Amino acid sequence: MRRRQRGFTLVEMMVGLAILSIVTLAMAGTFLVASRAVSNEARAIAADEADSAASLWLTRDLNSAAALPALPVTINLANTLSLTYGSPPVVVIYSVNNNRDLVRTVNGLATTAARGVTSVTVTAAGCYATVAIQPSAIGATAATFNVSNRPGGCW
Repeated sequence: MRRRQRGFTLVEMMVGLAILSIVTLAMAGTFLVASRAVSNEARAIAADEADSAASLWLTRDLNSAAALPALPVTINLANTLSLTYGSPPVVVIYSVNNNRDLVRTVNGLATTAARGVTSVTVTAAGCYATVAIQPSAIGATAATFNVSNRPGGCW
């Protein structure tokens, strides 16, 4: 008479662990690839939001400015852009702070115009300006747009 076997043999246990290891590695690889894709997408979305928010304020202020800057101006940690428009005069100053926020200061009151901006370059020629916004997200590309300035006297 044969004795009844209880439990698993060593060979069965090793085969089971090998299969479990292969499945676990495959799942971990899939998770890592998905995590990178989500991270890259989040950076792209953040860069788009920064470009969009900054372009709205900059377009409004450059359209209304009494004069566009004579030389190309790069707004970053070291440089600011100052614009004046309206009656009574409204002074708008753009700067980038240490948190990489584009700060819009109107008559001394500072607000955040956009988050995640490394620099903004404004190049004016006559009545038109070209603005390039460089988001701080890794791998993000600069957004470039054109603005016309009618209050400056150009027609």
